[in-house]
Amino acid sequence: MLIGDYYFHLRFDGGESALEDDDPSHYVHSTHGTVIGLDKNDNETLVGKFHIYYLDICAAVNASASVFDMFDCHAVTLDYYGAIFTGDSLDISDKLEKLFKFESAWGNVLILERLEILPAFRGRNLGLIVMRRLIERFGSGAAYVAIKPFPLQKEYIGSREEDSWRTELQLSNLDKNYRRAIAKLHRHYRQLGFKTMKGTPFMFRMGNDALPSTDDLVK
Repeated sequence: MLIGDYYFHLRFDGGESALEDDDPSHYVHSTHGTVIGLDKNDNETLVGKFHIYYLDICAAVNASASVFDMFDCHAVTLDYYGAIFTGDSLDISDKLEKLFKFESAWGNVLILERLEILPAFRGRNLGLIVMRRLIERFGSGAAYVAIKPFPLQKEYIGSREEDSWRTELQLSNLDKNYRRAIAKLHRHYRQLGFKTMKGTPFMFRMGNDALPSTDDLVK
C-alpha cells in the first residue's frame, strides 16, 4: 500500500518442520520478517523487522503433546502461559475471562513478539498497519492475539549485530521515562482493539474481533 512516497510490503522468512508429532515445539510456528518500502523507481528500502509466534494449541492437544511444554519452547512464549491458562488444567484464566467479560474462547494464540520500525518511517501509524496485516495473514484460527508492550529503549541487547540495528533505530532519542513510555504504548495498541490485562505486562484481543480499516489507521 502507498503511504507518503513509498509502497510497503512484508517479506517473510522460510522454515522447516519434522514429521513426528510428539515434540511440542512442532506446534510453535516462529516467523521472522522485514518491512520493505518501494519508492517510485522500485528501489527497495528496509523499513523495519518483525517476529511472531503462532501456537497451534488445538493441534498439540489432538496429538497429546504438552501445551505447557509448547509455551516452554521459548522464553518469550512461556511468559504468556500463566496469563492465558490456570495451572495445568488448561482452563482459561480468570484474568482473561474478565478481560473479555466472560466471553473468552479456548484455542490457538498468535503472539506479536516484536516489531521495529526505523525512525524515518515513524509517525504515520505504519507499525499499527503492519500489525494489522500480520493479524490478518497469520491469525487464522487464533482465539487470541497477544502482545507484551515494552519500550525498546529500556531493553538491554548484548550482541554486536543487534547493537548495530539498535543504533539505526535511534532508541536513545525515545522517551526514557518507563511509566510514560508504557502508557503511550498501551494507548497506541488500543487502536487495534488490544485490551490491557491488569496485573500483567500483556495486552490481548480476541482473534475474531473486527480490525479497524487501514484508512482509519493512516495518519
